[in-house]
Amino acid sequence: MKVLIVGAGPSGLACAEEILDNSDFEIVVVDKKSRVGESPRCAGGISLYMIEKVRIPVPSSCVLAKLRRVRIYAPNMDYWEMKGDKDYGYVLNRELFEQSLARRVEGLGGKIVLGHWVSTKDLQFWQSQYDYMVGADGPVSAVRKWLGLPNHSGTDTHLCIQKTITMDYPQDTVELFLGESIAPEGYAWIFPAGNGLVRIGLGIPVWMGWRAGRLLENFIQSQTDDYKEIGSIAKQIPTAKMPESGVYGKVLLVGDALPSTDPLTGGGICQGMASGKMAGLAIAEGEPENYDRYIGWLRKQNVRRYKLKQVLHSFGDQDLNDLILVMHGFKPKSVSIGKELRRAVVHLILRKPRLLSKFFKYLR
Repeated sequence: MKVLIVGAGPSGLACAEEILDNSDFEIVVVDKKSRVGESPRCAGGISLYMIEKVRIPVPSSCVLAKLRRVRIYAPNMDYWEMKGDKDYGYVLNRELFEQSLARRVEGLGGKIVLGHWVSTKDLQFWQSQYDYMVGADGPVSAVRKWLGLPNHSGTDTHLCIQKTITMDYPQDTVELFLGESIAPEGYAWIFPAGNGLVRIGLGIPVWMGWRAGRLLENFIQSQTDDYKEIGSIAKQIPTAKMPESGVYGKVLLVGDALPSTDPLTGGGICQGMASGKMAGLAIAEGEPENYDRYIGWLRKQNVRRYKLKQVLHSFGDQDLNDLILVMHGFKPKSVSIGKELRRAVVHLILRKPRLLSKFFKYLR
């Protein structure tokens, strides 16, 4: 059996490894990049909870920072802090991390072909050459296009821009900022990146993307007036609800191509690898339809986060100020930011009857 995987990112490589671990199939991974991990467009945050749940190998050499404190800021700059005596997650060097995954795939006998920009003509030809194909080629996916599926747009796609800058900043802390003037219908972030560097960025719906550059400049200036820019990136991230199925005959979609991204946070490393591993297992079993069942837990999580995203995006600045104020009133029950935000939204709505209509509109 021969399997072609389009995309050598975390989801595609996780899929390849899972197939090779559970079968003697021939695996070819193809990617447009000239090297694995080239020019990653990502803040690199990854939660320890998801690392353990999905069983993701993270070499220590790939970890730039270990996170023990998370702060979420309201528009009025009041904040809620989740702090523990153990790590909540890591900030990764994505290039080294993806290269470690690639070595595992090649060590198991998989072949990785780089420098090839996949076209729909390629896919039409390859369909007759391979028993299965996997689309792991990101949000603007050639495989999705070939299948006749639309790309997501509007409020279900966010434009994220980020700069790496020098900045005096604690290396165990990540900060998230909410507010209409900061990042409307999205949020801004600061992640430590080691060696005196931080990754500072924001995400807003793609339809208002023309505002992103100015918003980021304003945000950086609100945090520091003494910095040096090292680099910048931009990326469209799907924040849509996961579809009911990722199986199209002998073609499966994983990662951002599915999409499996967390609609609330835009996080996609663990989610993409989870979808890739489950697709790989279903293919190794020769039962691709099992994929939808295997990722049922991820789809349920995704749908809950999508509804929570809709509620939060309907909040005005005063609602967000109230939300953070309410969060001061209880201690975290988990290490998941999403779960804690959901608790806080429910708690706030029970105290603010005027928000009930929004709650029932999106969470029913």
